[in-house]
Amino acid sequence: MSALPTAALRQPPRDGTPEATPRGRPSEQSPAAAAPGAQPIAFGADATRCFGWYHAPAGPRRATGVVLCRPVGYEGTCAYETYTQLAERLARAGFPVIRFDYHGTGDSIGTDADPDRVAAWQACIDAALHEVARLGGTPRLALFGVRIGATMAAQVASRRGGVASMVLWAPFAAGRGFVRELRAAGTLRHHAPRPGASDADDLETLGTLYTAQTLADLQALDAKPAEGQPLPAQRALFIGRDDLPGAGPLPAAWSAAGVQTTVVDWPGYAAMMAEPHEVDVPRETLDGIVDWLVAGEPALDEAGPLPEPEAPLQRPSVFGGVREIPLLFGHDHGDRHGLFGILAEPEDLAGSQGRSDTAILMINVGTNHRVGPNRLYVKMARAWAARGYRSLRFDLAGIGDSRTAAGYASTRLYSKASTVDVGAAIARLSELGVRRFILVGLCSGAYVAFQTALADPRVTGLVLINPRRLDWQEGETLQSAMQRSYKSSHYYRRAMLQPATYGRLLKGEIDVRGIAGRLAALTRVRAQRATRRLLGHAPAEENVLANMRLLSQRGTDILLIVAESDDGLDYLEYHIGPRGKLMASQPNFRMLMVAGADHTLSQTESQKTVIEAVRAHLDDRSAG
Repeated sequence: MSALPTAALRQPPRDGTPEATPRGRPSEQSPAAAAPGAQPIAFGADATRCFGWYHAPAGPRRATGVVLCRPVGYEGTCAYETYTQLAERLARAGFPVIRFDYHGTGDSIGTDADPDRVAAWQACIDAALHEVARLGGTPRLALFGVRIGATMAAQVASRRGGVASMVLWAPFAAGRGFVRELRAAGTLRHHAPRPGASDADDLETLGTLYTAQTLADLQALDAKPAEGQPLPAQRALFIGRDDLPGAGPLPAAWSAAGVQTTVVDWPGYAAMMAEPHEVDVPRETLDGIVDWLVAGEPALDEAGPLPEPEAPLQRPSVFGGVREIPLLFGHDHGDRHGLFGILAEPEDLAGSQGRSDTAILMINVGTNHRVGPNRLYVKMARAWAARGYRSLRFDLAGIGDSRTAAGYASTRLYSKASTVDVGAAIARLSELGVRRFILVGLCSGAYVAFQTALADPRVTGLVLINPRRLDWQEGETLQSAMQRSYKSSHYYRRAMLQPATYGRLLKGEIDVRGIAGRLAALTRVRAQRATRRLLGHAPAEENVLANMRLLSQRGTDILLIVAESDDGLDYLEYHIGPRGKLMASQPNFRMLMVAGADHTLSQTESQKTVIEAVRAHLDDRSAG
């Protein structure tokens, strides 16, 4: 067992030319760093069908196909961009690569409440290995995984054997450790029992439901080689966590079993697992991973002739009366290389009772890719498609799989430039016969939806969920007050009546200074507005009210959905009055308050409430 620093694997190309792989942050990269032609694919048995991406080799093929196994739940969302950039780097190095969503996660069919989750996830890994060998024509296979994705990959490799190389980043030696972390991060929640099941021990945490069966199956996972099983791999690279020292027992166990094992302490784990809009992709470590695989996996001239690769199968996924179709659209200009989304529609378009000429477009929340936080947009799209509507969840330029050479810039979070991307999506759906366009956005997505509606008369409806901003002007007075993550002032007034609040206060568990600062800022801007009104100066912030009235009078339906404790409620009520009373007399406007919900609707019951409210709203407008 050996331990190497990153630099030990940074070797010049064999022909002696300077290294061509772009380094640094996306803004420092050249257009050559853009995705080398990834293709959306669906693969596996019908019962465990998976959605994924195939990255064909951009240069001379290598004899090894690589499958990337994600973490599950919230960690999978955080690591999405890291996995995508790793796939792109590996493809440029000559490897055929598949990255994918397990059944019941991401864009794949299924839900987290389905039975046999862990078995289905491992079946997806098996299917991905078969698929990358078929598409790449490769006799050798390699696996990469982070956290529980690494643990499952290790167990699959131990069961089947024949894997050449494995890269395991911060793996759990056993699933028990993962379940302990899940329980520490969340609380036991009791839901309405599923048919034929008791869910008293289900755990809903960080936006994902883990059933009692899923938890038990996760706990049974063991990544250590077992007697009587094939050797998991010929060679393995173990990468530690930069926020926790120590390699753990797993590398030693693999080395003792006969695997050529390398242990490294490379940076980037903590930055990769930050909040999605704060993730810093660990590019140096990704380069080290590619170099390690290149050093041990033969190039085409060393492996001898390889079978001809097969073409990916392009076919929609059909399930539960819903059909999902990957869409590539938009024009290639500047550093934009097209936009990507998934269209969910009723399987029987002719029998949709005229609703299929209406499309709901879901706009990214921050830098979360198109599935939305807690997979919310997938659940929404499928529920509304089952009702007869078309739903498009897509990525704005620079986010998810709408790749650009420059990557994502945080300045685009609240940028009117994104309205161009929404316009491209509307144009593509128009070609499919859609006539009514309803934009749905949560948080920053609500801002983009609102601004698009102002600029594009083709927008016929808006569903704005927990917006923190609907307008953005340099130097405006509410910027610092409304972009801090606290609760609404309504929440704090109610909390003052709860005895438990004072116990937490005495324990130092409440950010008194921060909350007081937020409330003081809110009071200050309200006083400033009142003063300007007395002096006859119209407040600039009232542009939101004026624009909302403009849209309503133009005939644009507006459904505003806000969690009662959400920190954006104060911003909204500043503009449109308590519970939207300044908009109450306007046509085509409705405001819905949701009790017990958080900002991203991470709880199943909150999601169901919102999905049903939007469905009823759509049906009402459709009937009208």
